[in-house]
Amino acid sequence: MMFRSALLAIVVAIVQPGFARADENKSAPIRVACLGDSITFGAKVNPATESYPAQLQTMLGAGFAVKNFGVGGATMMRRGKPNAFQQLPKAKEFQPQMVIVAFGTNDSRGRGVDYWDHIADFVPDASALLDEILGWSSKPRVLLCLPVMHYPDLPGMTEERKQINAERVSRMIEIRAKVKELAERNASRGLKLVDLSVPTTGRPELYDVDGVHMKAAGYRLLAETLRPEVENVSAELKKR
Repeated sequence: MMFRSALLAIVVAIVQPGFARADENKSAPIRVACLGDSITFGAKVNPATESYPAQLQTMLGAGFAVKNFGVGGATMMRRGKPNAFQQLPKAKEFQPQMVIVAFGTNDSRGRGVDYWDHIADFVPDASALLDEILGWSSKPRVLLCLPVMHYPDLPGMTEERKQINAERVSRMIEIRAKVKELAERNASRGLKLVDLSVPTTGRPELYDVDGVHMKAAGYRLLAETLRPEVENVSAELKKR
């Protein structure tokens, strides 16, 4: 009897830590990495409190850890300075279970840079980016976003800005088509498309005078759009 008791104590001592780690993993916050450009970073507002990742964190609560890796001016194409690939090392170190990928705005630029001249690189470079993210050891699910709408004519906008935006608005149609193509290719790999153009269509009041970046209320709309998507993926992850 004493031998059986001692053996049982040893088994419990070995097994209990494993159960404790499993319980701890289930209760740990879901880590969400936000990769993107100035619209992810939170240009024109206070990024710490009014960017979409900051507002998304507030909406989701303590069950999630949302981290903003966005950098102003970043492209999906490698040739951009800066670009999405430069965000990957720190994002990978974060070990996210979910990654929100939102680029495309700067890939449409053509004045002062040659990005649009090399738009043929967009899909191959974006595919490589997604391959790397989906190959991380944390096995993250990816929410790939269609870029928000841009506005070419807002009160107070300069004539030069109107011309620039008019060029880029038409180019964004092509970029959105390319992002949709990428989503279709990777749908079976745990990637889902989130359309940020629909909720921002016909909402110029949410934008800064430059017609590209948003006010705090605009970033809040992005957070509200992404929240159910993040929560749905989280529910699927908990079933694993």
